[in-house]
Amino acid sequence: MGSKVYAAVLVLALSAGAARAAAIDPSLGGPGNAAHGDVLFKQRCSICHQPDPGGKNGVGPALYGAYGRKAGQAPGFAYSDGVKASGLTWTPDKLNQWIQKPSSLVPGAKMVLAPVSVAQDRADIIAYLATRSTNVIKAKAPAHATAAPKKKAKKAS
Repeated sequence: MGSKVYAAVLVLALSAGAARAAAIDPSLGGPGNAAHGDVLFKQRCSICHQPDPGGKNGVGPALYGAYGRKAGQAPGFAYSDGVKASGLTWTPDKLNQWIQKPSSLVPGAKMVLAPVSVAQDRADIIAYLATRSTNVIKAKAPAHATAAPKKKAKKAS
């Protein structure tokens, strides 16, 4: 293959990969398994984050208590202006998006990571983070439960 053709194929392949990587999967694989999430956290996250009470900030902020907390609140960590101004609360939905692509929530986010592409792995990491927090997130009511019941129209006599 000529170098121009090879370069064109490479650009197309990289573009296709970037398009796939840009998509955010809103699903989680099911209920999270915190024990497996602990293993995944140690493999993927602990190089930058400490999950324990009293954990020190490092490259990233200490994450004890992050689940259910507003973003940019770990004491003593120098967050980007975007994270501080985001108004985000670390709910399962937001954490799910963040661990796939931080910049999809906060453009220009400094955190760079290999996306966690397996939905169940994301659920497990989020379940683990929930065990590392005293914050409680109330479950959303199903859409059908929050809708007002429809009233039947009375027939005119």
